[in-house]
Amino acid sequence: MSTAELDGFSALIAGQLKNLSFQQINYLHLYYPIIGKREVDTIKIVDWVRMTHPEIKLVLSKVSTIDYTLSHLLWKEDTPLAMNSWGITEPEYGEAVLPEQLDMILIPLLVFDKKGNRIGYGKGFYDRFLTKCRPDAHKIGLSCFDPVDNIIDVDQYDVPLDLCITPEKIWYF
Repeated sequence: MSTAELDGFSALIAGQLKNLSFQQINYLHLYYPIIGKREVDTIKIVDWVRMTHPEIKLVLSKVSTIDYTLSHLLWKEDTPLAMNSWGITEPEYGEAVLPEQLDMILIPLLVFDKKGNRIGYGKGFYDRFLTKCRPDAHKIGLSCFDPVDNIIDVDQYDVPLDLCITPEKIWYF
């Protein structure tokens, strides 16, 4: 996928996200796209949320490579960001946010299926994190591509998506 194609897909996905209700959203967790992984560019989403919903608090994760967990920090416009040893841009420091406070979580993925199962980059960071979130928190995948029929390598610890946004459609599960 070229940079121009990714930019176009990211803009379409950001446009689809605007079709969701943000009325009950106080804390929106998202990811900063990893350079070189061709992830959906969430910066377009950040810009839109900050402009149209300034009351929503944005949250980014910080990775622990020791125990493969995520901590979550408020992401203000002046929050200093730095790239960690895995190439992930994250807050250097900030106000902690508990997983239970999150209302909506945007999740990176490699592929998803028609049942809401997803494959990420491994290590189980997001699955461990999502089990700590409230059951009513919206778990939303972002993908440039439509789902596959079925992911067969699903285990009891995998947390399915509530929906996934692609350039052409919002898939509900």
